Amino acid sequence: MRFRPCIPALLFTCMVLSKSLQAQDTDFQAGASPYTPQQLHELLVGQNRESVLQFFGRMPNHIQGADWVYNRMLIYVAESDRYYTTAIVCFSHGDHLVWQVVCYP
Repeated sequence: MRFRPCIPALLFTCMVLSKSLQAQDTDFQAGASPYTPQQLHELLVGQNRESVLQFFGRMPNHIQGADWVYNRMLIYVAESDRYYTTAIVCFSHGDHLVWQVVCYP
């Protein structure tokens, strides 16, 4: 007798795991309340890669050269009363420390 797994049960399990992993990334916020771009800049400039990882609590969504791109962020800009969702952490090529943080909608 051959064992045949129940296809609907396997699909359901995959969907639940996929949704739970996605929810963690989608709902990510670095802190209890949204940061402003200025606060992120002040908190991260001069920090090394390990400190940035600890601050965000995860790896970046993309790495482009010396820049780390974090998507699905909640960054508030009071001047325009809007939220930004992407933070790019720029590391210097010389000492590999953060020299700038740029935020985008």
